Amino acid sequence: MKAAVLRQAGAPFAIEEMPMPQIGPEEVLVKTRSCGICRTDLHIQDGLAYIPEFPHIPGHEPAGVVAAAGDRVKGIEVGQRVVPHLFVTCGHCSYCRSGRDAQCTDVQGILGVTLHGGFAEYFKAPARNLLLLPHAVSFEEGGLASCAVITAVHAYRRARLGVNDAAVVLGAGGIGQILVQILRAAGVKAAAVSRSQQSLEAAKNAGAEWTARLGEPNLGAMVRAFSGGDGVHCVFECVGTAATMKTAGELVRRGGQIVVIGEEPEFPEIDTIQIAQRELEILGSRNGSRQDAADSIAMMARGLIKPPVVRRYPLEEINEAMRYLRSGEAHGRLVVILD
Repeated sequence: MKAAVLRQAGAPFAIEEMPMPQIGPEEVLVKTRSCGICRTDLHIQDGLAYIPEFPHIPGHEPAGVVAAAGDRVKGIEVGQRVVPHLFVTCGHCSYCRSGRDAQCTDVQGILGVTLHGGFAEYFKAPARNLLLLPHAVSFEEGGLASCAVITAVHAYRRARLGVNDAAVVLGAGGIGQILVQILRAAGVKAAAVSRSQQSLEAAKNAGAEWTARLGEPNLGAMVRAFSGGDGVHCVFECVGTAATMKTAGELVRRGGQIVVIGEEPEFPEIDTIQIAQRELEILGSRNGSRQDAADSIAMMARGLIKPPVVRRYPLEEINEAMRYLRSGEAHGRLVVILD
């Protein structure tokens, strides 16, 4: 099969012929139709956070059609449209039993991250990890349920927000725009702050009531005016740099929450004095559970979430897609199309 392969960290992708995945009795072979591209793919390419065994086939937002199923697979049939939950978990640790799949203490692998993924004509997954994709959701949008959409849904659920509360989405890329859609559907007053004016326009289209450029000299005062208090109830930090964490601390109200979604190898510029004295809550948020994945697909099927796909690439142009993502010019999600 044709695949985009990383031979080592720091190298470009090579389009190569790779062996077809061999499935076990409880696994499913999927013919890939689309696969989203994520900043985690940049991290893998750069050797940050995740270092798989090389050669490696990334791609953790795939969607496709079942091509074959193992002998012991039940409930999944050839020809069905599917998307995967990424974490291949043990199923019996305390985190798995409580529905926190992404925190499994004995995770067997992460599809497209430590296991071969969807930048290929075929990928395999355990049958228990696959969710049916309704025809109301396209392959290219459905694949984003595995990371971008599930991440936004899970992050919202990590927060403690009610109707008419106010929140700022800091970083209005693909996940940020999905968060805005979720917040508006939940009756939360949603604002977006981003470096890019184009991303802010996209956030407005997604339902943001108010937007501002990151770095505005009076940003704190502007957010307080928007919230009608001393800051917003929650800041969703989708960037993950030291500077944006400092900004999040300046925008959140006393007793408010900062939900950290963006991941970068930096130390936050937020001191323990303000965390303690203002009783701030800083929450990490990683991907989501199988239930979050199922709910993400259902919300897309109902039209509550429409992921912002802004560019599509054939597999052969994966290096150009990665360059574009790295440039910071992408104001939504990029998708590789395979057929």
